[in-house]
Amino acid sequence: MIRLLAVIAIVLAAAYAALVRTLANAVIYPRRSRPTKILDVPGPSQVILSATALTRFQGTLGLLYDDETKLAVLRPGTSPVEGDAGVIRTLSTPAVLDANTLGRASGNIFEPDNVTGRPQESVDIATGSAAQPAWLYTGTGEQASTWVIHVHGMLAGRDSALRSAHSLRDSGWMSLVISYRGDGEAHGERRQPSTLGQTEWRDLDAAVTFARTHGAKSIFLIGWSLGATLALYASERGENRAFIDGLVLVSPVISWARSIRFGMAQNRIPAWLATSTLRALSLPVTSRLLGLKRPLLLPEELPHVGVPTLVIHSTGDRTTPFDVSAAFADSSDLVTLEAFPPSPHAMEWNADPAQFATTVNDWISSITRTSNSD
Repeated sequence: MIRLLAVIAIVLAAAYAALVRTLANAVIYPRRSRPTKILDVPGPSQVILSATALTRFQGTLGLLYDDETKLAVLRPGTSPVEGDAGVIRTLSTPAVLDANTLGRASGNIFEPDNVTGRPQESVDIATGSAAQPAWLYTGTGEQASTWVIHVHGMLAGRDSALRSAHSLRDSGWMSLVISYRGDGEAHGERRQPSTLGQTEWRDLDAAVTFARTHGAKSIFLIGWSLGATLALYASERGENRAFIDGLVLVSPVISWARSIRFGMAQNRIPAWLATSTLRALSLPVTSRLLGLKRPLLLPEELPHVGVPTLVIHSTGDRTTPFDVSAAFADSSDLVTLEAFPPSPHAMEWNADPAQFATTVNDWISSITRTSNSD
């Protein structure tokens, strides 16, 4: 009996360890969502897509197709297919789509050259790890001394941050849309685990250096999701932190511990397993077994900010908790929260591009006016 109990205990311990490892890997080696099925193409301006939370979303969307080499734009609004097996979407301009193929719905609707009305310049930013590619959009007149650096989120290339660059197209400010280590955009980069912003932020700090050496007098960071984490770290720890005038955080991951717990709760994973996952990522031995060079710091406490910060967050986000953004705003007079109507994660721009643009432009303008009057 004792031997049997020992065997059962070993089996249970092994199963527990394997489960925690799987959950921890899902955090630092995240996988993209399933492709979107292009079920039918009734006409040159209509497409029927598989029904998902994203394709059902009423806002404007991008649709990658033809092995994700081409981009179509889906107008706002949806119509359900009988039986709820699919969703009818209308294309902004006709596109040659093939039925019974795979595509991918996404938040970005822009090609790099049609963002601001001015051609982008491809630049490389020297960092401690690689030359990270970036897109630079020039400003105009005196306003060009203000630079805005746009930082994408996890599992989203830098093209996903083109939305905020487009929102600033009439401002005259410079826009720099960057990549960072681990996102696969640097030449020859191998897959590596995400450190949830704890090393990636250094590449954002390097981008601030780039902006300063190219004439920036005022610098703002716009971070999407994980990009918001990078912005918070850069403003707190970076060599250039004194030169950052403000942060705009969109669907931000403000506390990874709270976001991981929230995400697991959304998937009905018990809280004790979420705690075990956080512990595995935070301890020296287990974090090294997961492929991390050093343990991750995952405090439950909210960060402190030293610069004006605007948070844009949808009340319907099911990836990063809106409640954390609200608590963050309540924790500091420097933080302003702009709540958007329910939409999927990082889709605030897509829900209302005009409101997004007005909110960001007005807020940055107010900070620059205040700085100039001091």
